[in-house]
Amino acid sequence: MIFLQTKYKFLATADTKSIWIFGIVMLGFIILLVVGSIMSGRSQGGRGKAQTQRYSKHIFRQMAKSIGLNKVQIEFLEKLVLATKVRQPMLIFSSAGLLDDVLKRGLYSIQNNREMSEEEKEKKISLIFQIKQLIESNFRKKIGIQSTHLVKPGQSVLIMPEHGGQFPSRVLSNLKDMLALLVPTDGAGNELRWKRGTRLKVTFWRDNDAGYSFFTKILGYNFIKGLPALFIQHSKTLRREQKRRFKRRALERPCFFFPISIMEVGTGRRKTKKAVIHERQKYLGTIIDISAGGCSIRTLNPLPKGKLIKINFEIERKVPVVAFGKVQRVRGEKLQGGVMHVMFTRVSSKNLNQIYTYVYNYTLPQASTMKI
Repeated sequence: MIFLQTKYKFLATADTKSIWIFGIVMLGFIILLVVGSIMSGRSQGGRGKAQTQRYSKHIFRQMAKSIGLNKVQIEFLEKLVLATKVRQPMLIFSSAGLLDDVLKRGLYSIQNNREMSEEEKEKKISLIFQIKQLIESNFRKKIGIQSTHLVKPGQSVLIMPEHGGQFPSRVLSNLKDMLALLVPTDGAGNELRWKRGTRLKVTFWRDNDAGYSFFTKILGYNFIKGLPALFIQHSKTLRREQKRRFKRRALERPCFFFPISIMEVGTGRRKTKKAVIHERQKYLGTIIDISAGGCSIRTLNPLPKGKLIKINFEIERKVPVVAFGKVQRVRGEKLQGGVMHVMFTRVSSKNLNQIYTYVYNYTLPQASTMKI
């Protein structure tokens, strides 16, 4: 029984003095961490405040000016940035998402403002879309390409052989050493095959970017996924030939268009020119796509290049839009009729804002308390 009452100490028991010393050291360490965090936050807050002030004044305005915004547009954009409390204002020139968020909120605020006249609203909405167009145009400058290695399959192209002619095609595959195009056909549907080594000029249009062209030569023929393929040499010297000024969006809505004639009225020095709309010559068409600069109309009765027209259509139901334009070119259709490419010559501010709202997909406004 004496053996069972014997006590064994396997671990040493810490003395009271050691515990107190350890506690004091840990408490001091925690205090240092808290103080350091507070000081760091104040320092960053101070720098952040100074940064915001610097951005919202000199640097912000210089960047806006370099993009092409005028004084009125810059001041209006500054008001929008302040009203929406953007933390990093400079990002608005490089972030499409942030730009849309700020401009949409501004647009909604204007449309919900009951103190503004309709005329004043239209002017401010026009300012919003002018700013959007200029900054978006700056975005597009940065997305250009210099090599055919970056052309995507499915891209429509126009082939122009050295002996003449223009033949539409598309990219079937972008290979390491060559570009594969669908073998073009003539009007009767017969495949066109030129000799190996024949020099070609190829042009294409990249969506939301620009038109490009390059010179190349034929390397040979084969099949890709059962389709006849024309293989051409890659090019690292793409020429950026044109840049679309206005963004387009598919519409597919019916329209009516009327021819316009320019007539001379009066005699001698009093002779003036007058535009006459032929309301009785009413033609039906379909607007395929639209931008703030013009539209494409598919119709069985295309009018010739250079003809002035009046166009009536709707983007939203029971909201009529009227625009005046000039036929820039006509593309024939395989079956009948053709597609007229029209440049707008006159559109009211109200109707132009409707077009912009649709093209940029700025949906109907929600309730907003922000004041611009």
